[in-house]
Amino acid sequence: MDASATRPAAFRVRAAQPADVPALTRLKRLLAQDEDSLHAVRATEADWLRDGFGPGAGFIAFVAECAATIIGMATCSRRTITGWNGPVVFLQDLVVEPPYRRRGVGRALVARVAALAREVGSPIIELNVRADNPARSFYRRGGFQPVPQCLTYVLAGPALAALAERDTDQHQEPALAN
Repeated sequence: MDASATRPAAFRVRAAQPADVPALTRLKRLLAQDEDSLHAVRATEADWLRDGFGPGAGFIAFVAECAATIIGMATCSRRTITGWNGPVVFLQDLVVEPPYRRRGVGRALVARVAALAREVGSPIIELNVRADNPARSFYRRGGFQPVPQCLTYVLAGPALAALAERDTDQHQEPALAN
């Protein structure tokens, strides 16, 4: 085997910049494709610029780059949980280009998110992962623990719309039936 094939490629992790948005959206699509959820990715580059780099940014992104090419990303946000003292860091996305996997890139990105958690006083990093995600073993090796008593539920689509329609405290006059 060629020694260069097993040698880790030199890379660095840094905070993402607005100029990185095309690479971030490319990596997000790669992650969604791997999860068979490409249909759910709707954010444009303009959305990423606004939500990640504008005033009141809703997420923080870190990138791993090798030879001036972005090869991985981690995105996270802060959540407030009532009763806790300080924010919780929620790891939203972690993706590494396939040729660079198993070379420490994902671990370095998660380490940067852990450093952010410590900087902001977060006692944990939280993430949701699909049951069929092969990265579950990566997370366990890194020290993440599943929380068996917790399940993730979502309300979306027609069920969300139907429930919103049942809100009795609407700020508009109800429509009259003809």
